[in-house]
Amino acid sequence: MSDTVAAAPAAPVPESAAAPAAAAAAGRIRPSRAVRRWLLIASPVLAGLFVILGTAADPAAGISGPELWRLYAEHPDALQWKSFGLHWSYTFWALPAVGAFAFIRTRGAWFANVAGLFGILGIAMLPGMLIVDFYDSAIGQVAGTETTEAVYAVFDTMWAVPAMTLPANVSLMLCLPLAVGAFWRARLVRWWALVAVVLGIAALWFSGFLWWGGAIMAVAGAVVAVELVLGFRRADRAGRAED
Repeated sequence: MSDTVAAAPAAPVPESAAAPAAAAAAGRIRPSRAVRRWLLIASPVLAGLFVILGTAADPAAGISGPELWRLYAEHPDALQWKSFGLHWSYTFWALPAVGAFAFIRTRGAWFANVAGLFGILGIAMLPGMLIVDFYDSAIGQVAGTETTEAVYAVFDTMWAVPAMTLPANVSLMLCLPLAVGAFWRARLVRWWALVAVVLGIAALWFSGFLWWGGAIMAVAGAVVAVELVLGFRRADRAGRAED
């Protein structure tokens, strides 16, 4: 009688489970994951390009008050390009913060949670507020800038206006640095990507949204995009992709 016990045949691996493993072993990325990655990578670049469009087209860049309303009324075409550009810039600006939920599950997850919150607040409120620019121009064209000024005198008495605009502006300023901080904690970008974003946002705000501030912000967005490309490659090579 033999003491040898025949080994039980291995259970067949379901095709649905084997396919991702085989793809990972071959170094391939699932199409859905690749699309998410490239949307994330493209977002800061698109935000920078649209902010250049918006700031360069602005007929009243760096100006406020009655003179701004007069220029908006006199240059409606340029105003539309300005508001169109900044609308999409703010949208793509906040997208990496919202998308951080999908990519970061271990290191940097708390940063990603906070970034996502600010991103949702910013993307929900600020881009849509730019439609007010069109009302400024239309009121000035129909009834004169004195009427626009009178409308704003009433507008400024409404408590909900600052209650909505202040969180929107704060969220926009913080969401992208927090998102890049989360990606840094997750080792997908290096520290200079965070520095670049902070400097880019500071330049844009302190320039008064002039074109050169927008150009610096665009460079910062390109730095983040390049760092994400390199970070995903490093993560794939190490077999520790966070998404």
